[in-house]
Amino acid sequence: MHTENKDEMRDKILEAALKRFTHYGAGKTTMNEIADDLHCSKASLYYYFPDKKAMHLAVLEKIAEAYFAEMEKVTTNITSAAAALHNIIDVKKGFISKFCRLEIFKIQKDGPSVFQEGVKRAKQIEIGLTTEVIKAGVASGEFKVDNPAQTADLLVQSLVGLRFSVPDHFSNDEELDEETFELVIEKQKLLVDFFIKGMKG
Repeated sequence: MHTENKDEMRDKILEAALKRFTHYGAGKTTMNEIADDLHCSKASLYYYFPDKKAMHLAVLEKIAEAYFAEMEKVTTNITSAAAALHNIIDVKKGFISKFCRLEIFKIQKDGPSVFQEGVKRAKQIEIGLTTEVIKAGVASGEFKVDNPAQTADLLVQSLVGLRFSVPDHFSNDEELDEETFELVIEKQKLLVDFFIKGMKG
């Protein structure tokens, strides 16, 4: 391992952490377990990350990069803007289902300001991508929208709102159970259909 550069070792640590977090949950994973998986000392991990929370944040950043890369694929070479809006929901569902043990909402509540800023940036990226989809729909004649950016902002904010309003009981650090999660997705798709009908009118 001594022949690896710092970036390669950091990536290996994040991959090992992600594997542990997705299988056992971030809260139940220890630095010792990650070190054992990599056959290195715990001190080696602390060389790259000051604590587990910093590692957790780095893992979430890695997932966010992959998530938005998938979102960009959906918004490239659009043949149907309506289908693209539904595909965005499907991408989101796939990532949340796959990485549900990362305890995103817990760290969103307790995490440092840098994470809060990351959440804001992520929402702005999603609004931007949704804007491009709506613009493509307008350009093709599929949609009739005077202000795509404003419509995209309202749509994304409304979709986020359903995440918090659908559950009967909710706290910011609480992950949704499977049944409630599916209900949220179902309502999000209905909301997208509602917007699509309005934009086509």
